[in-house]
Amino acid sequence: MNSEKAQRMFALIDQWRASGQRRDEFCRQHQIKVSTLSYWVTRKNRADKERPGGFVRIESAGSPSSADHVEIIYPNGVRLRIGGVNRSVISSLIRAW
Repeated sequence: MNSEKAQRMFALIDQWRASGQRRDEFCRQHQIKVSTLSYWVTRKNRADKERPGGFVRIESAGSPSSADHVEIIYPNGVRLRIGGVNRSVISSLIRAW
């Protein structure tokens, strides 16, 4: 698979999803076949599922119940950086995804 083409199509899929347009309208506007977009949507969904996920355990030199700041990066790319929170708050933010 040509990864440059996949990246281009995956970006187009993200653009379509954010647009709120129907699939056929979006395809007509971008001059691509609906079947082509559908094919790449399937490929992107499969790639998203195959991407390794989960969390990595980290050790803190500070208090085990709190942290100076924490940064959580969700699978959709949203970054959440907060300071002075305890583990229960961090845990609830992680489960929010």
